[in-house]
Amino acid sequence: MRSYLIDSEQNEYIVDLRKTIKHSSELVEFEFSTIEDNKVVDSKNVFIRKLAGNYYCSFDNKAWRKLARQHVPKKLLNVDRVFDLYRGYKPSGLSSGASGDLLTQMPGKIVKINVKEGDTVEAGDCVLILEAMKMENEIKTSIGGTVKTIHVSEGDALDSGVLMMEIE
Repeated sequence: MRSYLIDSEQNEYIVDLRKTIKHSSELVEFEFSTIEDNKVVDSKNVFIRKLAGNYYCSFDNKAWRKLARQHVPKKLLNVDRVFDLYRGYKPSGLSSGASGDLLTQMPGKIVKINVKEGDTVEAGDCVLILEAMKMENEIKTSIGGTVKTIHVSEGDALDSGVLMMEIE
């Protein structure tokens, strides 16, 4: 699952959760990558352990740090910054090309992607097919431009509000 962290200066950090391994009822390992310019720049594993009602994290499964308790946060606190946290999508108003962002309007499954990153599209072009409520829906772009980023793959099951593609 992709998460977007955006600080007060509108700096954006993208993190992909790639794998979850449950070692025991008290220990879970997460493999995640940070993304810049649609390329993986760093991959790490983090271990989360629950002990006596508190949560601890470690990057080496040896040295542990206590975590502040949060319940599905909308904000993430770091030592010197506060981030707004968006899981699975980034609201179109936060993107510089908001009019070119394609978000799901309802839950569905990606059946076909008709374009690739770098392709030029015209307003009204069908860029992908989304199956929702047992119907295939053509998702068309409202603007012409270049496909900047595709955030989904064929076969992905999506909730409503997920950013599928950016066109600039």
